[in-house]
Amino acid sequence: MRRQPSVQARMAEAAERRERGTRQEVLDTFYHQRGPCCAGCDWWHSISSLVGECHQSAMVGGAERWAAIGIENVSMPLRAGHVITERAHVCGQFKDEFDWSSLPLPYRKQIGDRTLAAKSAPPLNRSETDGGRHGPEA
Repeated sequence: MRRQPSVQARMAEAAERRERGTRQEVLDTFYHQRGPCCAGCDWWHSISSLVGECHQSAMVGGAERWAAIGIENVSMPLRAGHVITERAHVCGQFKDEFDWSSLPLPYRKQIGDRTLAAKSAPPLNRSETDGGRHGPEA
């Protein structure tokens, strides 16, 4: 009987880890399909697979924090914190310095890592660079 709470706690932790992993995969895929946006920004900390906090700037008041996603009036207190943005939001402070090559190749393929396409493109052969001309006269 004493073991039951411990088992339940471990199961809850495992479920939370799976959710975090799934959420990150959703965000990584979204970023690699869409290009520069909050989902791929180093400043952004996800709350869910749809919204997160932008840590690029200082904390703001409660109303300002939620305004970017259209929340104005709610029944709960709006506490101060970092601005909440949608994953698709784009601003001039975007930063992605993450080393995507540090992730396992199968995961990178699964999320559609754009850096793979750039590295795997075959080099141009001579016929493509000289307009299709061949031989010494080319």
